[in-house]
Amino acid sequence: MLIDSHCHLDFLKEREIEKAISVGVKGFVIPGIKGYSYIANKLSEKYKEVYYAVGVHPLYIKEAPKSVFETILEVASENPNCIAIGEIGLDFFEKGVDRELQAFYFEKQLEIARKTKKPVIIHLRKGFKEFLDITSNYKDLTYIMHMFSGKLDFAKALLKRFDKVYFSFGAPAIRSNAKKSVEVLKGIPEEIVLVETDSPDLPPEGFNPPNTPSNLPYIAEKIAERIGLEKSYFFDLTLKNTKEAFKCSFQD
Repeated sequence: MLIDSHCHLDFLKEREIEKAISVGVKGFVIPGIKGYSYIANKLSEKYKEVYYAVGVHPLYIKEAPKSVFETILEVASENPNCIAIGEIGLDFFEKGVDRELQAFYFEKQLEIARKTKKPVIIHLRKGFKEFLDITSNYKDLTYIMHMFSGKLDFAKALLKRFDKVYFSFGAPAIRSNAKKSVEVLKGIPEEIVLVETDSPDLPPEGFNPPNTPSNLPYIAEKIAERIGLEKSYFFDLTLKNTKEAFKCSFQD
């Protein structure tokens, strides 16, 4: 059994959920992009395996409604199927982004996570220094580093900084040139490793897009091979880790 800790099911055909369940993916977390997703909520009501998060992605700030912070707080406080705040963070990869506005949205959502006692799903590209600066006041939160792409030194710095931090990996970790990801996977405690697809993005090498959660068993098996763990052990490990990270039983 596996849990896809980060998949945009609200951008895929619903049949992909059934397909993934049939191959052993028994839990799904849909991250928020523009705050609250009506489709994500409906899917969580229909499928006991589906949960979701609310949050504004740093590259979608200008598309979020003005009342987004109030909505995030309300949904995270009242809906048991909402198990995290995210995906939130910083993305300075693109040119011309409003760094100050990203930082403002990031901190506001960290405050909501603290109020609601929810873990945060972090999207981070570039902006590592700014990330450390902002989170210095929020060390008590549980951080889930979505599709972690940093170096081992940065991962170790986060381990020292936060009381609880998890690192999630997907298809980029099994690419032929994925030396950095493998180094991180081997260099951090195994009890903080999660797996994801980030579907419909980032399909494995040789797979046609879109990426789907049904690819997760292949991805997880290849990650296990890369770090020298048995497939069944790694599957059980990431299942346990994901439940602990999100404080959710995933209806087992």
